[in-house]
Amino acid sequence: MDERYWLRRLLHLYAHGEGCYPLSMGLSDPLWSNLDAQMDKPAYTAPSDIVLRRTLMSELIATRKEEQAQLADWLECHMQPDAAPMQHIIASVSLAFNHLWQDLGLSSREELRELMTDCFPQLVEMNSENMRWKKFFYRQRCLHSEGELVCRSPSCDACCERQVCFEVY
Repeated sequence: MDERYWLRRLLHLYAHGEGCYPLSMGLSDPLWSNLDAQMDKPAYTAPSDIVLRRTLMSELIATRKEEQAQLADWLECHMQPDAAPMQHIIASVSLAFNHLWQDLGLSSREELRELMTDCFPQLVEMNSENMRWKKFFYRQRCLHSEGELVCRSPSCDACCERQVCFEVY
C-alpha cells in the first residue's frame, strides 16, 4: 500500500463517522481544501450527532494547538515525502482519548502499524519494542525535547505500567 491509500482510507472512515476526529480531520482550511482537490472525498453529509462529536473534539483540542503543531512538526521529520497531510491528521487525532487506532477508526492496532510502516517507516524502526503509538510519540518527544514537555515516567524499564504501554509481538 502507499500513502495515498491511507489518506483515502482515513477519508472514508471520517466520512462515515468512524473514529474520534475533530472537524475537517483537524486540518487547517487550506490543507482541507487542498486534500479535497487532490482526493475524491466521499460525498456524504454526516448526521448531526457526528458533527456535534467532531465539534466537541475540535473545541477540546483547541487549547492544545501548540502541542498539536509540535507533534505534527515532529511527525513530519519522520514521514515519507508523499504522505502529507498525514502528520497533521495523526497529530490531531493523537489528542483524542483512546488508542490511536481506535481514534482513527481503524480496525486494529495491526492496521495502524501498516499505516505507520507506509507513512512513517522511521518511527516503526524506532518503536522496536512495539510501544503504544501515542505513548511512543510523547516518550520520544520527551526524550528529545528542549523543555517543552514533561515526561511522567523517567524510565520505561522501571515503570509499573510497562505492560500497558508495550505489546508483546
